[in-house]
Amino acid sequence: MDSSALVTLASAEALGLLALSPHKALTVPEVYRETVEIGIAQGYPDAVAIGRLFEQGVVTIQDSRRKEKLAGISRTDSLVLLLAQEVSAAAVLVNDQALLRKAEQRGLAAQFSAEFVQELYQTGRISRRRRDRLFQDFVANGRYSEEFMEALFLRR
Repeated sequence: MDSSALVTLASAEALGLLALSPHKALTVPEVYRETVEIGIAQGYPDAVAIGRLFEQGVVTIQDSRRKEKLAGISRTDSLVLLLAQEVSAAAVLVNDQALLRKAEQRGLAAQFSAEFVQELYQTGRISRRRRDRLFQDFVANGRYSEEFMEALFLRR
């Protein structure tokens, strides 16, 4: 999972949804540094909540054996994809179009945070009301555009 996916869920007070996933939430140390250590240092209130996920073991940190930077994405995002390939991740949770495309090019399933929420709704893990409120929060917090959310509904 990448940093922006965690920040998106945090902005909607939806980090607890990660515990509802049937998949293990795993990321690289750089994501922890970006979202928790740097976030706290810069005074982002979501950083403390994200830090609790790591403390509680909801999100696990694991180093990628490979450390290369992939073209077109950040070093941190590169490490996220390399780790996902190493552990045969079910899906990479992202919030970045370039990262999504790069994941798919490498044969990895990837989904936006909004798609993750939609999946939880479709599998009965959250209610329609909760899903709709989260989608509204994502738009209100500037994490997704209304056009993106409409397109997501049309695809489903």
